[in-house]
Amino acid sequence: MLPALHSLQFRVHTRVLVTLLVAIAITVAIYAEPSHRTLAREAQAALTANNSALFLEKISAAVALRPDYPRYLLALARAEVANEKPDAALATLSRLAGLGVYVPLASRAEFGPLKTHAGFGKVVAQFDANRAPLGAAETVFELPAQSGIVEGLAFRSATGDWFIGDVRQRCIWRRDRHGAVSRFSAEDDHLPGVFGLALDEKNGTLWAAVSAIEQMRGYTADDRGDYGLAEYDLATGSLRRIVEFPPDGKPHVLGDLAVAADGTVYTSDSLTPTLWKLGPGEIAPEKIIASTDFVSLQGLTLVDHGRALLVADYANGLWRVDLATAKATLLNAPAGATLLGIDGLYATRRGVIAVQNGIEPQRVVLVTLGADGQPTSVAPLASAQPGMTDLGLGTIAGDTFAFVGNSGWALYDPVPSTEPAPRTVAILTTH
Repeated sequence: MLPALHSLQFRVHTRVLVTLLVAIAITVAIYAEPSHRTLAREAQAALTANNSALFLEKISAAVALRPDYPRYLLALARAEVANEKPDAALATLSRLAGLGVYVPLASRAEFGPLKTHAGFGKVVAQFDANRAPLGAAETVFELPAQSGIVEGLAFRSATGDWFIGDVRQRCIWRRDRHGAVSRFSAEDDHLPGVFGLALDEKNGTLWAAVSAIEQMRGYTADDRGDYGLAEYDLATGSLRRIVEFPPDGKPHVLGDLAVAADGTVYTSDSLTPTLWKLGPGEIAPEKIIASTDFVSLQGLTLVDHGRALLVADYANGLWRVDLATAKATLLNAPAGATLLGIDGLYATRRGVIAVQNGIEPQRVVLVTLGADGQPTSVAPLASAQPGMTDLGLGTIAGDTFAFVGNSGWALYDPVPSTEPAPRTVAILTTH
């Protein structure tokens, strides 16, 4: 039986690297027949029942619907091995390697029957080649002696200040242009975990998406369901307000946010997948859309001159949400590419930069969009570079893209009984 998605990362960020490659089944709402998720569940049931023929039939149908899903391709290759179709299995694995992901094929017992096949070594070499560094990533600065989960990042070009969101320490750090690091949010602000950050220079505001999770220091059961947007005054560093979102007894994590030119704040809920907005001067958030088709919403960015949101869904790919109609359209991945496992999204003149930390190797990619809004290419800007071990979110900084290289999520999975040793966190840049 194939293992399920890892608990912490699927609940919060769905971010364990290889789990998007090895899992078929995901616990989601019931989809209309014959959706690829329904087919994948039926494939899992057939595998559990040792019905190899039905396993192959169902997972083949799922792949036909979603050819960019690495886990489906891996499961298809496994089904082809089980049905004594080694040539087909190797072709499927080669197709999977063509997505740029890595699988330790030689060590996986289910593919043992392929080892004597003449083409096995070639496919292994394809996967190994995907671990070679691509592009470039340079260290822009380091944060020494960190013991938190460093997630959000924002850069203020007017002052040279960097703002860093810390989930574990429940605060925002500030690094000034001279390199001095201090706490920006006050201790008595009583923030929950700080995720994404976004600047609104027009209104002198730093916005933070905040949510209570068990990985934050001092978490108690009473904190469950505490989520909202924190508004800070950039000039004074004072907390203007925390916009609390309505409690409903469900789990929630606001993982990221984006600010429009008019000051409207958009944010995504990962655990009860919903898109929200907070208009300028409004005191309560408004739900844009909640859909059973969403699985784990992450980063978002405004596109089409602010008329639409591009939203990352960790286990679905990219959605385009028309803000006038609130209609969500799942975009197609370009041939030979995958859009799964994307966390942060950032619109630029060249296209949309995406932090893709849900595949191995983790990478930062540039997604170009056609006139119809559909992705036309996915090109690595930085992949498998030194320091890119546990990617967090990022920010546009001048003509570069800066991002967190080693956020620390893996250190708190599960939450350890003793605090991990302090470490140096690297903030990296790529062009």
